[in-house]
Amino acid sequence: MSQPSPYTPGEIAHDVPGRADHLDRVADLLAVMSTRRRLAGRVHVFVGPRGVGKTSLLREMQRQAEDAGHASVFVTAGHGGLVASLVESIGLGPLKWRPEALGARLREMGMSVGVPGARVEATFDRAPDPTVVRRLETVLRAAAAEAVEDSRVGTVLFIDELQAGDRDGLRALAYAWQHLQATPDGLPLALVCAGLGHTEDVVTDAASFAERFAYRPVGALTEAATREALSAPATALGVGWDMDALSEVVDNAQGYPYFVQVHGDAVWRAAGRPDPGGRLTRAHVQQARDGVHDDLEALYRSRWAKASPSEQRFLSAMAGSDGGSVRRGDIAAALGVPTEALGMARRSLMDKGLIEVAGHGLLSFTVPGFRGFLREYADLGEADG
Repeated sequence: MSQPSPYTPGEIAHDVPGRADHLDRVADLLAVMSTRRRLAGRVHVFVGPRGVGKTSLLREMQRQAEDAGHASVFVTAGHGGLVASLVESIGLGPLKWRPEALGARLREMGMSVGVPGARVEATFDRAPDPTVVRRLETVLRAAAAEAVEDSRVGTVLFIDELQAGDRDGLRALAYAWQHLQATPDGLPLALVCAGLGHTEDVVTDAASFAERFAYRPVGALTEAATREALSAPATALGVGWDMDALSEVVDNAQGYPYFVQVHGDAVWRAAGRPDPGGRLTRAHVQQARDGVHDDLEALYRSRWAKASPSEQRFLSAMAGSDGGSVRRGDIAAALGVPTEALGMARRSLMDKGLIEVAGHGLLSFTVPGFRGFLREYADLGEADG
């Protein structure tokens, strides 16, 4: 019987090789919180481009937190107001709040979150005032207290796509967390987030003191981690890689986790979904090339389609420059505009995850191979069709 592919392109991975340092940071954070029974005051935010496995990393951290006895709440920002999403997840999550108790707090905050007994009209269309921050703080304190009453070690809040949070929500959350730090004892609560590379700029624009959050980069995998990401899933099913085949795929994947999964899945299918005892060979790698090419081109075309016409011109100007990173001045010169005129398109492309800051005055593409795609297709007008 053939075995389904253990590789998961486009899905949340169940293993996160090469991320031990990131996992250890949060494990230490939770250990201190548990031992001292107090707030983990510093917020950890893991940042990086799309496709590097940030969501998978956050989900693995959530699994480990729950295994250690913590209650957890997971929110993806950008789907409605951040504060409303967070409180709704608290109310509907594993803490099993009594609807009437949560409903009373939500009515105080003027929120509609779909919890039985708690539907009222949302009023978070203005900048958060001290009352809103204080009431959010009250909800977070109550969530932590209820977790302890439920014999949990503590409560961990996970927020993915933090850069997509609304400004008012980010500001309210940052201020509420700052207030909680004034009386941290008896409050085993932690906040762990993930977002795109410019998340720090977005969050500190909402609340300048959020620059004190711990922003940790999540980048490309090392060669050793890439080998593990390819070999371990196959080994678990009793299938091995020939060394030359594995080395070729490691080179092709360029340490980009999404590419690792695409290549691994294509090779697995080219090998006929092997049974235990099977081997993945260089011949299978070669047979998989067309499928990999189609998958990656679909990714590139999708990213190109996300850009507006003016943003596409920006991207084409970037692609016309040699080297991995591009100076903003060179982009402006290619477009015939002053550097200051790039601001809006630059921020929008960062919000869409297409480019990222690579240093002072430098930008780079977030996915390997996108420059080559643009050079080959974009200027010919073929990327739209």
